[in-house]
Amino acid sequence: MADVRGWEIVAGVAAGLLVSWLALVGALLVGRPRRGALSEALRLLPDLLRLVGRLVADRSLPAGVRGRLLLLGGYLAMPFDLVPDFLPVIGYADDAIIVGWALRSVARRVGMPTLRRHWPGTDSGFEALCRLLRLPTDGSPPSPPQRSWWVDGGLLAGFVGLTLALTSGVFLGLDVSIDDWCRAHRPMALYWLARGGNLLGQGTPLAVLTLGLAVVLGWRRRSVRPILPVLAAELLTGVTVLILKLGLHRAPPNNQNQVANPERLFSDPAGQSYPSGHLVVAIVWYGILALLLAGVLGAQRRWALRVVPPVVLFFTTVYLSFHWLTDSVAGLLLGLLLYRLLIRVPWDSLPLGRRLATTGWTRSGLLRRR
Repeated sequence: MADVRGWEIVAGVAAGLLVSWLALVGALLVGRPRRGALSEALRLLPDLLRLVGRLVADRSLPAGVRGRLLLLGGYLAMPFDLVPDFLPVIGYADDAIIVGWALRSVARRVGMPTLRRHWPGTDSGFEALCRLLRLPTDGSPPSPPQRSWWVDGGLLAGFVGLTLALTSGVFLGLDVSIDDWCRAHRPMALYWLARGGNLLGQGTPLAVLTLGLAVVLGWRRRSVRPILPVLAAELLTGVTVLILKLGLHRAPPNNQNQVANPERLFSDPAGQSYPSGHLVVAIVWYGILALLLAGVLGAQRRWALRVVPPVVLFFTTVYLSFHWLTDSVAGLLLGLLLYRLLIRVPWDSLPLGRRLATTGWTRSGLLRRR
């Protein structure tokens, strides 16, 4: 293993911050108001800020909504702009765009009447706000947002870019440095705690558990539809991860085969470290479990089910030298991409053929997409 080089860690962190900033700028460009509505957004900004303050002060609102608005307030209160004013189109409008995103999300949770009750401006100003945010003015709930392909494209581009960077030798020193640090800071108690947390990413038990739950739900509701996303997840993750691992054959940090330079791609014909299958299957399977349990668990518990196990696995796989850091980053990107592709499928309305429909086992309305 190579010596720890601080400049490589700093370079890796700087690269991550740059990618995050570019993603923010791209999202703002995609979500910016229409050209004619941009000046209207800037005109409404003072009233928008007062509206956010009133919503935060309303203790009757859910804690998650108020917490989201507090984060928004923290962003707006920063003494510097993440998006400089000299950038065209979004340089002066980034605050209005971000406030609009937050308020549209709040409207879906608490309803339009709540926004109207706290609106500090005129009636015409509120109607302008509704037009700007594409929200109904009659009090009806906003239509659910359509999933954007921009995020999927960004995840795919991130995975491909990371793979090409590793092929060119970039980040290999960072991987080695992180693994050296983990090996030097691994007391026995923390080691076994990490081993226990790493059990959350066992693909076969997760697949069996999810399939069993789907079968029970399908039998109780007389429909095969709960089983469909489970079978699709098994096929999609299995084929995708296997092809990538066999094609890139990277040795893991523990280097049991004693190959030279195990951090490199194509270093070990028997290696299957890149990308991290732990992260891929955890993101996909816990997401499908949350989908199946939508009628049982609340929104916050489903969110925790989707997020907590992958986060634990991300750190434990690296800390235990099961995977390089970039293995886990690649698994995170790929897992999110596959999960988003799976939940795009309209499982409740997917045509299943006339023959199966005549049996009565194609009932819809059983899966709630989130």
